[in-house]
Amino acid sequence: MFEQLDFGIFHGASKAERDEFCRRLVSELRHYGFVKLINHGVPLEDVNKAFETSRNFFQLPLSEKLKSPHPPTANPHRGFSPIGLENISTISNYGSASTMPLLKDMKESYDIGSDNDPIYKNIWPPAGLYDSFQTNFTSFFASCYEVELVILDAISIGLGLPTQTLRLLHQTQANELRLTHYPSVSRDAFVDSTRIAAHTDFGTITLLFQDNVGGLEMESPPNSGKFIPINSGGQGECILNVGDCLEMWTGLRSARHRVHLPDPSIHPKGSDDAIMERFSIAYFAKPDRTAILRPLQQTVEYGQQYLTANEFQHMRIQGTYA
Repeated sequence: MFEQLDFGIFHGASKAERDEFCRRLVSELRHYGFVKLINHGVPLEDVNKAFETSRNFFQLPLSEKLKSPHPPTANPHRGFSPIGLENISTISNYGSASTMPLLKDMKESYDIGSDNDPIYKNIWPPAGLYDSFQTNFTSFFASCYEVELVILDAISIGLGLPTQTLRLLHQTQANELRLTHYPSVSRDAFVDSTRIAAHTDFGTITLLFQDNVGGLEMESPPNSGKFIPINSGGQGECILNVGDCLEMWTGLRSARHRVHLPDPSIHPKGSDDAIMERFSIAYFAKPDRTAILRPLQQTVEYGQQYLTANEFQHMRIQGTYA
C-alpha cells in the first residue's frame, strides 16, 4: 500500500525533476503524515553499526544498563530507561478526536542528544562498560543531523517556501536520538499493554530505522482510531514522520502511530506464542529552542497563541515520566 520514495532523486536529478520529487514528498506527507524513504543519505553501514551497538547494550544485565540511568523525571531526556519508567500512553489522546485506552508500554530505551548541547549533557555508559557506545552514537547522531537538514530543504521546496526556510530553524541541534528495545513477550501480554502506545512525535520530523520484526502501525484515516500496519523495508529504509512542530508551521499532519502486535502471518495466533524482540532507532529532529511555532504560510491556521519550541516540548513531555 505504501511505496518507497527514492530520496536519491533529490541529489541526482535536474532542477525540474528535483522540484517535482519535493512536491510528491510533501503530497505524501500531507496525505499520510509519513513516507518511506530509501537512499536517504545515512549510510547503510552506519545504520547497521548503530543497530549492532544498540543490541549489544540492551543484552547487558540490567544492573549494568542502570549505570547510565535516565533521571526519574522528563528532563534531561538522556540515558537508559528501564521498562516502566516512561509511559507514552498518558499522551496518546493529544490532538486527536478519537480516544485511546491507557496501556502500559513494554519497552526499554536509551536517549542521546548532541554533545554540543549547552543545556543538557549526555549520560553515557561509564568507562570500561561499553566504550565504543559513545563513539558510535556520536558519529551516528552527526550523520542523521546532516541528512535532517537536506530533508528539511526538500520539504521547504515542496511547500513552495525558500529552500533554507526550515533548515534555518534547526541550527543548534536540539535533537534527540532514541534507541528502543521491545523484549520478547507472550501474545497474552497485549491485553492491557502495548509495545509503545499511540502518540505523535513532538518535534519537526522523525527519521525512524527499524528491524524486520514488524508491529509499527499508523492511524489512517486521521482521528479515526484505526491503525494500519506498516511493513518494514529493513534497516536500510527510513520512515520519515511529520511531528507536531512541523504541523503547526505548515499544516502537514503529524502522524499518530504506535507499535503493537506484529502481522499475524509472521506470528501465528495462539496464547502461548512468544512475540519476537524488536529493535528500532529514532532520530527526532527538533527546532531550535527559541524558534516560534507560528505558521510559515498564510494558508495555515493554528490558534492565536504561539509558543516557543522549548515551551511546547516541555508541555508535551510533561507526565510521560512518573
